[in-house]
Amino acid sequence: MPLSFSFAEPINLQKCRILFATCFWSKIHASREYLLRVAFRDFFPSIRPDDLFAVIDGERNANRLTLSNEDKEFLTAALFARNGQMLPGLPIGAPSSPLVSNGVMLNLDFLIDNYAKACDFLYTRYADDLVFSTDHKNTSKSFLVGLRKIIAETENPRLELNEQKTLYMSRNCRRAVTGLIIGPDGSLSIGRKRKRYIRKLLQDYRNEKLSEKEVHHLQGHLAFILDVEPDFFSRLCLKYGAEDVNRALKQRGDIASEV
Repeated sequence: MPLSFSFAEPINLQKCRILFATCFWSKIHASREYLLRVAFRDFFPSIRPDDLFAVIDGERNANRLTLSNEDKEFLTAALFARNGQMLPGLPIGAPSSPLVSNGVMLNLDFLIDNYAKACDFLYTRYADDLVFSTDHKNTSKSFLVGLRKIIAETENPRLELNEQKTLYMSRNCRRAVTGLIIGPDGSLSIGRKRKRYIRKLLQDYRNEKLSEKEVHHLQGHLAFILDVEPDFFSRLCLKYGAEDVNRALKQRGDIASEV
């Protein structure tokens, strides 16, 4: 099954899950020599009501549901928005949009995943961000030609790639996958910007300046770096004190109550 998802983020717990999911996806590609990263243009707005109807009421759906015109009007009004467009599309930022897009993308994800496997590539998708990896040199450009063909021939949804965001990467350059940096040796790093942010959160935590929500946010990041970059976690313990860092990590009772 293709590893491809979009996520809604209504609470901090889901943000923690997203962090660990991005870590999992990055680890999948870490051992490969070459990465190809592409992105869809206007991903959410390009997904139309007819794309959703094709999933629910489509002939390929063994559990298809017959939608009346009234049903279609309701779903269109509830889940889609025009945002200045001629045709309604999924609104960016709506909590329902990632869920709808995952359903609409299921068939295309399988097509892309099967094509990737046939070419000895690994495939993951996070919303509009597609990442492929391989150990075969000088194959990414020809692979991209076939990928474009699959996307162009897919009627639901009608998508196109943003060619300006296409990146070819190898172990000799900085490789970024879903916000994580893959080193030449396959190691993962959260990056300098996120490290500065976590240091600030920890300093504010020690000075009791964080709200309960911000404490939960810090807990998620600490658990994340403990898994992704444990050496950085150790350095935080040395700088801010192991007792304070571990207290921040383990103060998780309120998070469980949010489930």
